[in-house]
Amino acid sequence: MKKINIVIFVLAVLFILSACGAKTIDISTLSKRLVEEGEFSEKLSEVPLRITEKRYDLSDKEIEEGVAYSGTNAVVDEVAIFKAKDTDSVKEKVMKHIEAQEEIYKSYAPDEVSKLNDCIVEVKGDYVILCVSENPSSAEKIIEEYVK
Repeated sequence: MKKINIVIFVLAVLFILSACGAKTIDISTLSKRLVEEGEFSEKLSEVPLRITEKRYDLSDKEIEEGVAYSGTNAVVDEVAIFKAKDTDSVKEKVMKHIEAQEEIYKSYAPDEVSKLNDCIVEVKGDYVILCVSENPSSAEKIIEEYVK
């Protein structure tokens, strides 16, 4: 009987510890905070999810939810946050998007490329966060403050 109680206790502790590590991020709130408090060349506008999925070559098989904001085609500034079913795959596609943007902007608007080189692409639990801005360190502070 004692062995069964010990096994149940250990399983309960493991369950509690694993639940504590799984943080849920309100992607709508975090993205709005980044857009409002981050430093961007121009005002960012929300992009519909179906367009965002095409832009990043994502499908609903890879993400549970997502939100994105971007500026006009004159700048590379953008914010995108995805709750991913496969964070490695989503991060890889976000990185491919950044590489494609670099290729386009290096001849179109070369001053914008430095923002892409310094952009934030982070995985936090099940979430992939992208922020391309004038000041990535201020965006990083917002992200860290929000997801700590």
